[in-house]
This record gives sequence, C-alpha cells and structure tokens, in this order.
Amino acid sequence: MTARFAHHILILRHAHSSWARPGERDHQRPLDDRGAADAERLAQIFADEALPVDAVACSTAKRAVDTLAPLLPTLSQRVPVAYADELYALGTEAYFAAAKDAGDVGNLLIVGHNPMVEDFTRSLCDSGEEDAIAAIAGGFPTAALAIVGLDRPLAEIAAKSGRLLRIVRP
Repeated sequence: MTARFAHHILILRHAHSSWARPGERDHQRPLDDRGAADAERLAQIFADEALPVDAVACSTAKRAVDTLAPLLPTLSQRVPVAYADELYALGTEAYFAAAKDAGDVGNLLIVGHNPMVEDFTRSLCDSGEEDAIAAIAGGFPTAALAIVGLDRPLAEIAAKSGRLLRIVRP
C-alpha cells in the first residue's frame, strides 16, 4: 500500500472451493484443498507484509468465511468484521454499500465473490498500475487480492474514484 493514498480497499475473491455436494446449497460450499492452501499462503503474505486492515466486510458464504479465517490472526485484534449476506447475493451495489458502511476507516478488506468482485474492482478504478491491470485483464482469479488506493473517505466512495495499485496472488 502507499502513503500517497489516505484510504485503501483490499478486495479479496474467496479461495478455490469444491463443488456443491448433493443436498448442499451453493452458500455452503467449502474450500477445497487448493483453496485452503491458498488461504494459508495469503495469511502468510498479510503477516510478512504487515498489510494494514482497519475493518473487514465478508460474505456469509462458507468459502468466503473460510478464506478470511486464516487471515484474522494476522490482523489487529480490534479489527471489526461485518458479515453480510448482500456480498453473496447482490451485485456491485452491495460492495459499494459495504465500503460506505465501514465508517471512518483507512483500510477496508472486502471478501466476496465473482463476478461481483471483478465488476466492483473495475468500476471502482479509473486508472492503475500497468502490472496490476494486466494481472486481472483475463479475469479475477480465486484467492486474488486487489489493493485499491482512494483519495477520499470510504463514505464518499464512487465509481472511478480509485486507483488499482497491486494484485496479490498466493
């Protein structure tokens, strides 16, 4: 992240998940072995780089919650986590609303799903670092983390108000 921006949104697509088993709803799908390993590697990246997070908004889907779980010990113990069905069930408007609802925080982590994560990132960023843009040109991979810089408070977030700074892949 960079001091150039007063606020950042870290946008994380949940790690790779298994297919739903008979009788299992999509919302209940867990991470598969690859996804669990990616989530652990992501946690190590958060710890090694001391990525600052002041608040978290996470989908209530099991695969999103399971992706976040190994990251939580790397964050400050006082980081509030808001779990929201809307991040699973609704479109990019829900992601903008989660950012606005985060309050007066500097750095927000949002854990969600495609295609909303990709659409949110693209609609939020009017520009970006060439490497970061190239990294998601063909789509937003599972367990990928976009770091977006904002010049305005999260309560004032709007389309095209951010700059894509980096994509992290475990």
